[in-house]
Amino acid sequence: MINRLLTARQIKAARALLSWTRKNLGNESGMSAETIKNIEHGVYLPKKETLTALVDAFARHGVQFVYYETFAGGSTGSGPKDSLKVISYAGAVHVTSSTPQIGEEGHD
Repeated sequence: MINRLLTARQIKAARALLSWTRKNLGNESGMSAETIKNIEHGVYLPKKETLTALVDAFARHGVQFVYYETFAGGSTGSGPKDSLKVISYAGAVHVTSSTPQIGEEGHD
């Protein structure tokens, strides 16, 4: 599922979340900035291992990639394909471990 999850836009967005250059991502993932550029510009389609290295590099810094599908709709025709629509979403979420907790103090 990882190759279905990670797109060039998501790599750029994840870099932006961390304020990383391609060189920063390259250092964290073990690839060159040129390789990152080629992936982002669609020059070549990365292998699963490359995508895994990118996802792992982001994960070490609090960026998680999420993917979900939901099914919606009712009967719009006679076949099974006519009755359901698949709504998909894939994106990057920056999660920090230093999120402040809301306590009971000061709240009525």
